[in-house]
Amino acid sequence: MPLIWRVTLVGSVLIFICSVAAALTAQHDAAAHHHPTAAKIKNPVAADEVSIAAGKKLYMKHCSVCHGDTGKGDGDMGEELDPKPANLTDPDWKHGSTDGEIFAVIRDGVKGTGMKAFGKKITAHQIWDVINYVHTLASTPAKPR
Repeated sequence: MPLIWRVTLVGSVLIFICSVAAALTAQHDAAAHHHPTAAKIKNPVAADEVSIAAGKKLYMKHCSVCHGDTGKGDGDMGEELDPKPANLTDPDWKHGSTDGEIFAVIRDGVKGTGMKAFGKKITAHQIWDVINYVHTLASTPAKPR
């Protein structure tokens, strides 16, 4: 795919994501739930070796301290958090487990938890790389997202 098409695709996805940010923030509560609007967002980054390697590097830098090196929620800083960090090897997560829902959690963080927003620290493309890497941590094969 030519670079200009990739840039246009990513830009279109970002515009869509920004348009639903307020609705996502209002939906967070203590019980497991889904974000239907975010769930519709499709991952524009192919889960190839390059993306997964980039995602692993970012994960180790920003995420493993709480979620642990293998994603089980057992990182050193995670021990002090309440609620505990999510076990990323589980197939279903509290705020939804589609790529779009995971993207929203990484970008916006989760109010009332230790999950901080990373939307200003890493790019949208980098968030998608992290998501592609996190899928490799799953204890069961990834289902279509």
